[in-house]
Amino acid sequence: MAFVERTFSAPEGEVLAHFEAPYLAPGGEYRCRWRIQWPDRISSQETAGIDSIQALMLAMRRARLDLEESDYFKAGTLTYLDQTDLDLPPGWGLGPLYDSGRPPVE
Repeated sequence: MAFVERTFSAPEGEVLAHFEAPYLAPGGEYRCRWRIQWPDRISSQETAGIDSIQALMLAMRRARLDLEESDYFKAGTLTYLDQTDLDLPPGWGLGPLYDSGRPPVE
């Protein structure tokens, strides 16, 4: 079951990044399962972290790398809100989706 998810656009249809809620594993680490549903396939993995936030952040970071390795991204056709900035860690909050065009307030 999805904890959080994000939908991207690609020429052949939607690409869904799906993240499950992190859980405490028997070894004491937290794990987070994630998958990407492409128009023609599904890829999935699991990441581990010291706590649930780190496990989720690492899952999002790994999913971002998977998305960026795709032919869609390399061609500039994988978008989120009509932007090529996927807005996932590690660049969260730094891309054009956050640029208001106004100078920062001091």
